[in-house]
Amino acid sequence: MNRHLVFAAFAGLLLAACQEETAPPTAVRPVLSARVAVDEAGPQSFVGTVEARDKVDLGFQLLGRLLTRTVDVGDVVRSGEVVATIDPTTLDLTVRSAEAALGNRRAERENAAATVTRVEALRATGTAAEASLEDARTAYDAADAAVRQAEADLAKARDALGYAELRAGFNGIVTATGAEPGQTVAAGESIVTIAKPDPRDAVIDVPDWLVGTLKSAVSFAIAPQIAPDQTIVGQLREIAPDADPLTRTRRLKIALTDPPSLFRLGSTVEVRTDRRASPTITLPEAAVLTRDGGTFVWVITVNETGSSAQREGTVALRQVTTAPADQGRLHIVSGLSAGERVAIAGVHSLQDGQKVLVPADGTRGSEGDAS
Repeated sequence: MNRHLVFAAFAGLLLAACQEETAPPTAVRPVLSARVAVDEAGPQSFVGTVEARDKVDLGFQLLGRLLTRTVDVGDVVRSGEVVATIDPTTLDLTVRSAEAALGNRRAERENAAATVTRVEALRATGTAAEASLEDARTAYDAADAAVRQAEADLAKARDALGYAELRAGFNGIVTATGAEPGQTVAAGESIVTIAKPDPRDAVIDVPDWLVGTLKSAVSFAIAPQIAPDQTIVGQLREIAPDADPLTRTRRLKIALTDPPSLFRLGSTVEVRTDRRASPTITLPEAAVLTRDGGTFVWVITVNETGSSAQREGTVALRQVTTAPADQGRLHIVSGLSAGERVAIAGVHSLQDGQKVLVPADGTRGSEGDAS
């Protein structure tokens, strides 16, 4: 009996000793990181076209069959010049009908005037009643009103006949045509597009994120592709308020001041930004964590007293504001400063306050550079 008690006591002591052993320490995880760098946003090049600042689509005010179109793309037109006509047969018949109706109404008014004169003479001799004279005068007033209405109808018909001719409203150049002779065109349908030769703009499409880096009244160096050495300076005039839903680009219009003849309408130009664009920070998309509708990065605070091979650090979650960039990167609008170190891989498995190892030869600069 005593032997069993001794054995049980020894087993209990052994179990207690095992429970007092501490669990092995958790291994510190290595992490791939990058030190944030700022790109000074040097010149970038885009291809665009020269377009007229003022242009208009000309169309007929009436439905009809296009009879002639006397101009083509590239033709120079003068103000008031006829550029197209539609078949005027129906309009001409309407004018003739209105002229006939006006003649009829005038004849009725003459008869009514003669009746008033006759009844007035009879009334003077006492052989006609006063009511008859009033009726004659009322009939004359109605006939006179009918004449005025017929005159207005004739003026309207003649005005409509003038709509059969499409005239240029100003001196310009034909940049597009929308219909061919023989085609039935609707009212308002574009037949030709006329642009004023001056002033002119260079039009380019740029990434949406780049718009936020441009300063007001920024200048651009612009050169025709056929003569790259003929460079002129243009000033930013207009930025599209919305990005294209497919390409996520914004359209810029750059004013050209006294451009030479090489900058003709429709020509292709190369547009380069100057160096006054604001500095930018971009990171790989893999470095940005999306959580609860916000965007975050893991900022690493490194213990500088670590070994030369690797140093220990702590990660902390920080919210940032981003904008689309290109080539799989995001533009960091706010939340980061140059020189800070961030994790660029495995961001979904880190925890706030977690200890990490940062290799001394880890990625530096290139992963944090703006693109």
